Amino acid sequence: MLKTLPCGKKQSTQAHSGSKNQDWKVLLDRYLKEKGLRATRPREHVAEVAMSRETHFDIQSLIKEVRAIHPEISPATVYRSVNTLCEAGILTETLQSQGGVTLYESALEDHHDHIICVDCGIIFEFHDATVEKAQQKAIESQGFEEIRHRHVVYARCTQPKRI
Repeated sequence: MLKTLPCGKKQSTQAHSGSKNQDWKVLLDRYLKEKGLRATRPREHVAEVAMSRETHFDIQSLIKEVRAIHPEISPATVYRSVNTLCEAGILTETLQSQGGVTLYESALEDHHDHIICVDCGIIFEFHDATVEKAQQKAIESQGFEEIRHRHVVYARCTQPKRI
């Protein structure tokens, strides 16, 4: 299904494709055991809310959502939990918004890159094998081995704006 954005561009409202439905609880339990950390209900609640998100999110919106469901969970617990979920490979810092706010998303998605519309701020996801091959070729030609990458393009929609 497509929705029209404020800039006039059409965007699919379908959820990410990929492996988000992998059992993140297994990954979290494994990580906690490896690090000698306890499994706690508040951390699991934060993870449940974060993993239910279909789009990129910032920590403040996650705090509001978590606290709406679990008011006993403090903002500090959400911050610590997000850090743990990132270290466990369940969440990833995807990019920064135009205002410099860090955005997160599931790390269990298929790899993709991002285009941010500078007019409406919407984040579009894409995967292009040609771009990936060119990046890999550039990395290897410079004598590097990729660990990870973040590809973000800031662009303006070429479609006419709707008023």
